[in-house]
Amino acid sequence: MGAAGGLHLRPARESDRRTLWRIHTQAVEAHCRDVYAPHEVNTWVRLLRPEGYLRPDKPRTVLVAERGRRLVGFGQVDTRAGELEALYVVPDEVGQGVGSTLLAALESVAWREGVPLLGLDASLNAEAFYRRHGYVWMHAARRPLTPDVQLACVRMQKRRPASTLREEPAAR
Repeated sequence: MGAAGGLHLRPARESDRRTLWRIHTQAVEAHCRDVYAPHEVNTWVRLLRPEGYLRPDKPRTVLVAERGRRLVGFGQVDTRAGELEALYVVPDEVGQGVGSTLLAALESVAWREGVPLLGLDASLNAEAFYRRHGYVWMHAARRPLTPDVQLACVRMQKRRPASTLREEPAAR
């Protein structure tokens, strides 16, 4: 996939599992503490496991962003469900275009697959990012982590732009 500002995207590999876990953990710990209680962040991080990524029983498109030889972010989309399931960037790369580049690439995958509407549950700290990229607020939601911990989030969605609709053959 293309490179922008030294950033290169590629499909995730099995050997990336531990790094995906590390990126996810670091991002949650760094960016979610301002909007979630400490016990919510700690529960979230505690539940993350390297083996939970790239599961063969849950086929997804997972892209990683590399700067040089370092993985600096990843995103995951389920085109069958029309759901953006993950988008995380290492803390020192936030604001450098990594998230925007990954999001655009994952949306392109979804639009090419014919997904008419892409949905997501945005963490409270990520809502503004998704708004800037054309996602609209649908309703407040909760993401259950344990019976006692349910993260507040925002259900958002974005319609496939008309410019990405497949050309239909002209009727004869």
